[in-house]
Amino acid sequence: MTTISENAASQQVAGNRAEEQEEKTNLRVIKIRPAGNAKMFRTLTKAIAAGATTLIVTTRVDVAGCGYVWFGIRKGYTELDGKLLLNAQIWNYLLAFLMGKELPEVTEFEPDREICCQSEWLAEVAAEVEKLTPITSEEYNESEEGIGYLAKKYHFPNGKVVMPAEAMEDITDLLN
Repeated sequence: MTTISENAASQQVAGNRAEEQEEKTNLRVIKIRPAGNAKMFRTLTKAIAAGATTLIVTTRVDVAGCGYVWFGIRKGYTELDGKLLLNAQIWNYLLAFLMGKELPEVTEFEPDREICCQSEWLAEVAAEVEKLTPITSEEYNESEEGIGYLAKKYHFPNGKVVMPAEAMEDITDLLN
């Protein structure tokens, strides 16, 4: 039974990758000008109310130690991209949307300032999303400078969480 579900998950990830490649070629990306966190969140919720179906969030920590996400919210072949500072209510809203659950109300837009250690917080996020979805993939990308990056993606019914890529000196680092 486990093998069957793992095979189904692998096929779903492969199908998602094929869809992503097709979407990337036709995707119209609109960058949202930085604004206050409440305004950015309202823009996100308006897009969801207008029928956006896919959310991609990439977790980050800013220099002040505040957790945030770069988000892309898609409807068809249009994607709105922006930055959203996190607090517990906003994070729970994003996870609920990703999982296709009822969206909780968000009344607080100020970011949590308690996040102090980037690596610890990102490890906590990874552990949390690993509990919520068994479907993951890794993607290796190489920059123009020849440095490779390995990003881990956690796939959900309505999108994915992308963890920050780790720099790798060369392809053999994948074997470690």
